[in-house]
Amino acid sequence: MKALILAAGTGSRLMPLTKNTPKSLVKLNGKPMIEHILKALEQFKLEEFVIVTGYLHEKIETYFADRSEKVKFIYNDRYNTAGNCYSMLVAEKYLAGSEFFKIDSDLIFSAEIAANLLAVKGDVRVTADVKNDMGAEEMKIKIDNSQRIVDFSKEIPPKEAWGESIGIEFLTSKGGRAVFTALKEMMETGKEMGYYEEAYGMVARNQGIVTAVPLPPKAPWIEIDNQIDLKAAHKLFAD
Repeated sequence: MKALILAAGTGSRLMPLTKNTPKSLVKLNGKPMIEHILKALEQFKLEEFVIVTGYLHEKIETYFADRSEKVKFIYNDRYNTAGNCYSMLVAEKYLAGSEFFKIDSDLIFSAEIAANLLAVKGDVRVTADVKNDMGAEEMKIKIDNSQRIVDFSKEIPPKEAWGESIGIEFLTSKGGRAVFTALKEMMETGKEMGYYEEAYGMVARNQGIVTAVPLPPKAPWIEIDNQIDLKAAHKLFAD
């Protein structure tokens, strides 16, 4: 079992903190954000971390030089000209045949959220925050009566959405093959600026193997987009 961490972006909304620091190394309660992710995954004894880098990639590589995790770095030279769908696709050959977590590097979460993904079945398992007050910018999901995802898009009307994808998923080898195939289709049809969640949506609509997994009760998480989020995270994940 592996983990794919997408850490290529510039973190422009966290400027000036990201002027000379990649977003994943911005400090949260004295530790880089990515260190909080590593801690949350520690109990799963993962065989390898596959990390897609881009902006200031050398600094991320330097950070891991003194750590014990087995890491494969993949440099995305299109980090500033393509969407995160491309970042996920470039990791395909390093994940073929493996089951893996996929994690956005700006997502801070408790270990129980990751464990919850392993406690259910499904080839593509998507952690969802179930709520009724979603806006236009959130990555929304629709489900059927068995909690299979039938659509996955920012374009879903909020009233039709069941919840929001938070940025951590678990894929079996079968699920990974399906998603990587969908990502390639996106590239072939001119959607290189798209989101990887669009590939999940394609797999959900065409194959019906994408499952929504509700957050465990009271399990903390936060996506850090800007300094307001970072301030909130300091309180939420205070030691």
